[in-house]
Amino acid sequence: MDGKSNFHFEVEWAAKKGDLVKITRYGWDGDKQISYGVIVEREDASDMGQIHLVPYAKVLDFSKRTVEDMGPQLLEIISAA
Repeated sequence: MDGKSNFHFEVEWAAKKGDLVKITRYGWDGDKQISYGVIVEREDASDMGQIHLVPYAKVLDFSKRTVEDMGPQLLEIISAA
C-alpha cells in the first residue's frame, strides 16, 4: 500500500456565473445571517497561476450591495443560470 498510485482526486463545484445563491454566515456570537446574491465570476486559479485548495466565486450580495469572494461553505445554489 506504500507504492505509487495513479489516483487523482479533484473537487468539482457546480456553481457558475449567473447562479442565484443563498448566503449563510455566522456572526461572532453565533447568530445566523442569511442573505441572497448572484455569482458574478467564478475563480478556480489566481492570476499568478496559483492553485487554490478550495474554489471560490465573486458574489454580489443583494443586502450589502457589495461583491465579495466566497467559498462553497457559505453558498447554496437556489437557481442555476
